[in-house]
Amino acid sequence: MHTGKFFKQGVQTMKDAVREFIRKEGVIFPADFVVEMYAQALKFAGGLAGLIQSLSRKAGEKAGNIFRENYGGDVGVDSLPELLRIFFQEAGFGDLRIELDGNILRVEVLDSFLLKIDRKPEVTLKPLLGAIEGFVSSYTGRKASGKLTGKTMEIEI
Repeated sequence: MHTGKFFKQGVQTMKDAVREFIRKEGVIFPADFVVEMYAQALKFAGGLAGLIQSLSRKAGEKAGNIFRENYGGDVGVDSLPELLRIFFQEAGFGDLRIELDGNILRVEVLDSFLLKIDRKPEVTLKPLLGAIEGFVSSYTGRKASGKLTGKTMEIEI
């Protein structure tokens, strides 16, 4: 767990910073709505799945920039597992197991409504992979590139 103050705007903990970011910058929808909307988008996307992942990456980059500039300061790569886990939970997406092994970030989706969208996790989690790649890249200033196997992502930073 990160100790010390690096958060801006008087926010004291990483969880408080994420909550403030979601409150001010996010949009909250009921999980059932997101599942249905996402399922329909994937159904109609077909060959556009790469485009959806690319757009998700752009959204992650934007979120990483906004969070770093307005809420987070300099967290450092070592705090990424905790930060991403808190983001996922506080946004209502479920639970992740995340570990950092050198320059590899391993992210396993333990529980999420996203997994209800399709029987193959690779189908529904590709946009999440893109969003995490984008967030990590913009937040750390390092290129992040990952692969998805089942419910586990390996992202090289």
